[in-house]
Amino acid sequence: MTAASLRHPIVLSRAPRDLDSRNDDSVDWKAYPRIAPGEYTAYCNWAKRYRDPGMRRWTCLLRWDVLSDDLVRTIARSIPLWFPLGDGEKPHASRRGKYLREWVQAHGGPPGPGDRLSPNVFVRRIARVEIGDTNSPAPYSVVRKIIRWETGSPCHLVNKSTSQGRPVSTSVDSEGWEL
Repeated sequence: MTAASLRHPIVLSRAPRDLDSRNDDSVDWKAYPRIAPGEYTAYCNWAKRYRDPGMRRWTCLLRWDVLSDDLVRTIARSIPLWFPLGDGEKPHASRRGKYLREWVQAHGGPPGPGDRLSPNVFVRRIARVEIGDTNSPAPYSVVRKIIRWETGSPCHLVNKSTSQGRPVSTSVDSEGWEL
């Protein structure tokens, strides 16, 4: 043996490693909820439009919490519903697309001139929805369609404008009240 080989010994054999204790060979994945397909009452708790890099298009994603028949318990959380919004530079609601049709139903009427079709019209609302499964190796539940809206339209909100002045109290208004 030479002096160089003593400084840097060559290992010809090595005892097998215990791979389970040194390296975690598992691969993480997010399990999505899966419930039986059918009609359910659901609460839309989140809506967002974004550019989907995988699909190369604009998308609006709604997340639904599916409720029990008595509306007390949550059966499944964050069941998704996607609306395509085109592949241009900006999102676009086509006149024949699903987004515009559902937006009009949720809003309680068509948009006015210059209206922006915000996905917030869907949030904090209850609807009757149809749930189905995806066609993937690991299927999960998705909202296939919104059957009908169960809660009122957000376009009928009370106007909280302060430009109309404050009500004037009169002695008749306060009569019978002890201060």
